[in-house]
Formats: sequence, C-alpha cells, structure tokens
Amino acid sequence: SSGINAECPLRPGREYIQHLLREQEAAGVSAVYIVQTFGDPAIGPTKVYRSKVSLLKYLDNLQSRIGGDCQEKTCQGMLSAMYNPNFNRKGNAAMYVFTDAGSKDCAMQATVITRTLQFTKASAYFILFDSCRPNIDPRYVQIASQTGGFCLLIREHAVFNITDTVNGAFESDAIIAGEDSAESNSVVGQGAYLSRLRRSTSKRSIDDNTSNGHHVNKNIMIDDLTLRFKVTFTISPAQYLDSVELQKPVGGHAVYCSDDKTGMVKSIADNGAVYEVNMRSCSCSGNWTLAYPSAADEFTYTVKSIGEYSLAFESYFVNELMGSRVANYAPCLGIEEYLVIKLNQGEQIDSSSLSAKIVGLAGGVVYWQASLLRDQEYSNTYIVKLVIPSDIGTDGFRVVLEGNVLGTSGSRFERQSSRIFYPTTSCLRLIDVSNYYALFPQKRTDLTLELTNNNAFSDVYSVVCSNTENYPVVVGGTRIYTPGRRGFRKMKSNPILLEPGDQGVVMVTISAPGSLHRGRTVSVNCRVTTTTDELIEVVRLTEMEEKFYN
Repeated sequence: SSGINAECPLRPGREYIQHLLREQEAAGVSAVYIVQTFGDPAIGPTKVYRSKVSLLKYLDNLQSRIGGDCQEKTCQGMLSAMYNPNFNRKGNAAMYVFTDAGSKDCAMQATVITRTLQFTKASAYFILFDSCRPNIDPRYVQIASQTGGFCLLIREHAVFNITDTVNGAFESDAIIAGEDSAESNSVVGQGAYLSRLRRSTSKRSIDDNTSNGHHVNKNIMIDDLTLRFKVTFTISPAQYLDSVELQKPVGGHAVYCSDDKTGMVKSIADNGAVYEVNMRSCSCSGNWTLAYPSAADEFTYTVKSIGEYSLAFESYFVNELMGSRVANYAPCLGIEEYLVIKLNQGEQIDSSSLSAKIVGLAGGVVYWQASLLRDQEYSNTYIVKLVIPSDIGTDGFRVVLEGNVLGTSGSRFERQSSRIFYPTTSCLRLIDVSNYYALFPQKRTDLTLELTNNNAFSDVYSVVCSNTENYPVVVGGTRIYTPGRRGFRKMKSNPILLEPGDQGVVMVTISAPGSLHRGRTVSVNCRVTTTTDELIEVVRLTEMEEKFYN
C-alpha cells in the first residue's frame, strides 16, 4: 500500500522485491507469488503468479490511487492473502508487507493473523519506507515478533543490508543462544517502540558481561558446525556505531581464525549494523566477543548461524503423543504438555547429550531444564514431557537447545528457537474434528474444544467461531468437569462460567451448503476471550464432493 504518496513506497517496494527474487533464485527455491494490494477504505483483488516475469510485469504497472491519512486496512489485506488457497502450499510461506502507513484495522485482527501464521508455520515481515508515523505500528511489531519475522523501517537515503533482510525466508538459519539474546531484535530497524518496552530489563546485571575499560563485552559461543554467521546489533546513541567491535576468540586456532580463513564484513544500517562472518574451510570455534562502549544507553544484538547446512531446530508443544499431534504455539501454564524438537542436522550431534531449556524473555531466567529422549517414530525428533511453571508468567519465553558436536574437537553448541512462545493462564485445546477435517455437501462437521481454567479465581469464557466462507456455525452446549467430582454437568449458556480448575468441553458445528468446491480450504477461527486471556484456535477444513463421503 501507499498511504501518502502516489509513487512512494511503490518504487522502492518493487526494488526490494527484485532483491528478494534474486535471493530466492540463489537459494534454489521455487515459489508461488500472491500479491494483495490494500488501502482505505477497501482492498484490491488478490493476484496469483507462478513466474517471476509475470510478477514483475504486474508490479511495473501497479499504481497507487488511494490513501492520504497514514492509516490503511493492512490486516484485511493480510487476511485476504492468507486465505488464498495457494498460501503455504509450498510449506515454507513468508509474507512481506510493504507500506509507509500504520494500520487501521489491526487492533481487532492482529491476534487472528498471528495465530493463523503460527498454525501454518509462516512468518510475517513488515518493510516500511519512510513511514508517516514517528515509529513502527505496535501491531506490526506484535505480529512480526510472534511469528519469527521482523519489522524494518527504512528512512530516506538510509543505507541497509538488503541481503540480510530478505534471506530469512529462503535460507536455513538458527539463532545462536548467547546471554541477553532473548531480549535482542532479529533485525536492525525495529524503531523506538520496542526500545521503550525493553528499557526496564535491558539494564540488568548479567553474569558473563565483563567490563574492560570503557567497553562491555558480550560472549558469543561459536561451535564446530558454524561456518557462516551474522551478528546484528543496535546501539543508542547512534554515534557509537563505529565503536562496536566483533573480536575473534582469544587463543583460537592459529590457521582457522586467521584473516585468510575467516573474513568479517561490517555493514552499517539505519540505526545499527551487521557483522557477516564467513569461514572458508573449518570453523573458528570458541568464545567470540562483541565489545561496545559502556556509555551506551541501549544495546541489543542477535547472532544467527546461516547457510544450507546450519544446525537449526523447530520446537512446538503438543498435548498428546498419539493422533494428529496438533501443534500448540500458545502453551498453557500449569498443564502437562509435550515439547517436541525437530533437528535438521541431527546426525552431526551427540543425541545422548541433548538438553532443552525454557528461558524467559524478562531477565533471561531459566525456568526449566531437562534432557531429551529420541522419538522412536520419527528421525531427528526429540520429545520431553513437562509442566510449564506458573511463575514464568505470560511475558513469553524461548526454547534453548544444548548439546555436544560429534567430531575431533567435540565443541558444545547452543541454539535458540526463533519463535517466541506466549503461554496463557487459561487453556484452549482442539481435541477432535469429525469427518477427517473435511466438509461434505449438506453435512455437519463437528469441532470439539476443551477449555481449562488454571487461574486461582472464577472466570467467564466467551466462545465465538467464524469461517472464511461464512457457512453457518453453531457453538453448542458445554460439558463441565470439576476435579474431585464424578461425571459432568451441562451448561447451555455462552459465555461460560468456569470455577478454578474446571474443564469445559464445547462442541462447535459447521454446516456445509449443498454445493461445494472440491479441494477448497475453509479456515475456521474460534476465539475465546476471558478477563485475562484471548485464546485462538484455527482449523483448516477441505471441501469434498458427496461421492467421497461413504
């Protein structure tokens, strides 16, 4: 979209997309391109392209004819693109939002978008060109941070590393777990909004922060499997940008850590910089040091190992080991769940040494740690049963994976989940879907939801469900189970009153019409609101023909 100028940001947006396509081609990844224009008061038609030539031709002829008030219907445009059946067909979707305006409709829809992207394991990236706002829209920050994406605010005439901002969608990357990394941004350019949120915790004392004269040193542990990595940092005031240094390990390997074997390139960005390190043969492993002036008001950083063979992992929670194993990206406090970790380079690590941690965003506190057991059914998959401690709160946490590398030196590795988990005190779970997740003409498909009140007080739960095709949806009665009591009691009202510890089972029915489009996906969104939480479950149903029913 373009909320102010008829040309900007369409021209830089086109240039950015051209860079994005070049990175995609270099990574050897095929893609289907969905283009959705949006503005105010309406959004445009959704376009689908299967070739880069057709996409660029469309972008060359794209003109901005609306706007002017610095607010657009951004989330309506995002929803329209996500509900297109081609979205996520490749299993590695990424959504890029190009605009210079804030959102007009994201206050109510940001949670639905976030939950849908998490469900489809897709990330959202917001690229803002000379925003008409003084900072990045907080809703953009919320969606990006909770889906593994980022926000990038590019001011006029700013210098930025375009490759660093686009490779997240096409390269396998992993966040290297360093101290304080839980509070760091994933990319330069987050703006003032997050800085204010972090201000209360960024000044905390850290054990491995060491002061050397006028500098503070951050330790970064690089293992034998890391041949390429990037250190992205922001510092305030910006006058200290040139004073930040990335230093090789003291006592590192004389050959592998030499300038001939390990090269470093520093790229200055709008309000931060990026160090890109390439090792030509073997890893310069050990404790690298990121040194910055102690007089800085704020300093944040992340470290990413990048490349086709980077050691990375995906983590999610499931409430049972049998059945379809529906991933829960909003785990519940005080409820027994299973943490599932999938490694992409499991054959290079000592599986008996693997352990996982839950590290809170606020203060980087380790709330839980345990060894992992290999899943007998799937390769490179590890599972551990746990109850997320209630004292972790709802501020969010990341999963940290630790273990030993197989090889001559046997260095130790640490990786951190790119996704941030935000636990809830109340719990919503989808426990059953009838008709094998399908819709049949003039038939009903039932969804069974389970609600649990883990608070120390009674709470009221309001259940509302909708779907992308506006088919009739009915939220039925509730069976309420109370600990220590036999059987259940029925409640027909909605909202639902649950006492502490109560569990409610709700049946939701969606009725299909007589005519359906075979293969079309219908997304059903069920939202439960309480006095303390907002819970979302997204279910994708596939329309079928009558002859497939019997």
